[in-house]
Amino acid sequence: MSFTKRNILVCPLAWGAGHTTRMIPLMRELVSMGHNVLMGGDRWQNELVSREIPGITCIYFPGFSIRYSSYLPQYLKIILSLPAFLFQTLKEHFILGRVISKHRIDIIISDSRPGLWNRKIKSVLVTHMLRIPVPRPFSILESSLLPIIRAVIKQFTYCYVPDLPGDINLSGKLSHNLRIPDNVRFTGVLSRFGGCTGIKSGKEDYHFVAIMSGPSPQREILTGIVSSALQGAEGKSVILGGPEVEEDKKQGDNLTFIYTSHAEELAEKILSGRTIVTRPGYTTIMELYSLGRSALIIPTPGQPEQEYLAGYLSERGWFVKAEQKSFGYETLHKFKEPVLPPYSHEENRNLLLSALKELTD
Repeated sequence: MSFTKRNILVCPLAWGAGHTTRMIPLMRELVSMGHNVLMGGDRWQNELVSREIPGITCIYFPGFSIRYSSYLPQYLKIILSLPAFLFQTLKEHFILGRVISKHRIDIIISDSRPGLWNRKIKSVLVTHMLRIPVPRPFSILESSLLPIIRAVIKQFTYCYVPDLPGDINLSGKLSHNLRIPDNVRFTGVLSRFGGCTGIKSGKEDYHFVAIMSGPSPQREILTGIVSSALQGAEGKSVILGGPEVEEDKKQGDNLTFIYTSHAEELAEKILSGRTIVTRPGYTTIMELYSLGRSALIIPTPGQPEQEYLAGYLSERGWFVKAEQKSFGYETLHKFKEPVLPPYSHEENRNLLLSALKELTD
């Protein structure tokens, strides 16, 4: 069978770094298959991807981003942001047509950007939420949202779910135990650490490693809470920041802040920690699972997706949930790391390759 080289544009949502970093293994596979991959995003997204995949072509294609509230429940902030999100979705749908013509795009892959489809080319929507969780008082709305989600998915050639299809899965009801549309493909866990070989613990041995991610100001609020707890902890601790480019700094003798987005360095730091503390952002969960590390997970207050994932993963005995309002050194001291189900890089990669070959043939 002859090979046809495709021009493939990948556009992740700029709502935290996770949507971008989980596209890195997908882009690597497409590059290794011989296709021409273009990254489309905000400037910081393009810089992040360029560091991980040197030589990749990047174009400026900014999307919607959100700033959480420091006092409102996050679901209210999300609801209030819906008109702006819908406007941006419609706007970028029409912008995409010009981008396709200018760069001769054959395939568009978007992570959580539902406006990026076009009838003239193949399109893929990447999401782990075939069901959108809502706060308990409004749980009846979950079922009523399902037809809307299916209608959105139907506009795309395929919908990629970054998870395993069986009982051992990370997303729970968000993408399982419901009627799956025919164009949905499970791609396995997408982790930039999944294909890394020979990664070992760094030279430093940390008692605690905290991974701070997600939109502001909740990221900074949790960083303050965790750093206060870690200052009283024994041994060395490190807080890993997001994609921001800042200088590393120390706070006391035992606590260091490191701002990095390089996969190998992050993996070394994570593997060096005796205890990991983080938000249950879905990409963070996938990356920890690929490294065989569990964590103490602190959901963003009022953020339904993280609250569901924290409850689901702790109920399965794979992670341990903690509440932000009561978090302190005592919480860290009591933590015992659970054992995760075995991770198979080969199984996950085969699922991804199967989906990508179907798409590009």
